[in-house]
Amino acid sequence: SVVEALHKMDLTGLLFFAGVLLAVGALDTAGVLDTYAEMLVRLCAGSPVAIASLLGVSSAVVDNVPLVQASINMFGNKTPMDDPLWQLTALAAGTGGSILSVGSIAGVTLMTMEGVGYLWYCRRISLWAALGFAGGIGTYQLERLVFA
Repeated sequence: SVVEALHKMDLTGLLFFAGVLLAVGALDTAGVLDTYAEMLVRLCAGSPVAIASLLGVSSAVVDNVPLVQASINMFGNKTPMDDPLWQLTALAAGTGGSILSVGSIAGVTLMTMEGVGYLWYCRRISLWAALGFAGGIGTYQLERLVFA
């Protein structure tokens, strides 16, 4: 029944996502995301790979779901739907979020449910996650060179 399903639901995770998405909406309304997008484009000289890489590293600190939402808000009106930026953003946010345990709900859940500490995660997981992140971006670029 619905009541039983609600009792099994992870309210902490739901509140986490709701809060973070509300924060993204507030940042967008305040114009912070537009300023950040302009800074990224200027800093990266418009390179989709560099922009997505910085977004991916940002995803290690900010959860990947709201980061992608923020990216849509930042670049949605200016970037065509078939632009490589969107594929790279999905790849970078998904893999970059695992560099630190606070970058994904899975990492936060691991720390909460299994009692894994932040420093334990950094010592044993972060390097491998960062290598996977860099390898994913490199593989994407290699595929674009070979198949384009």
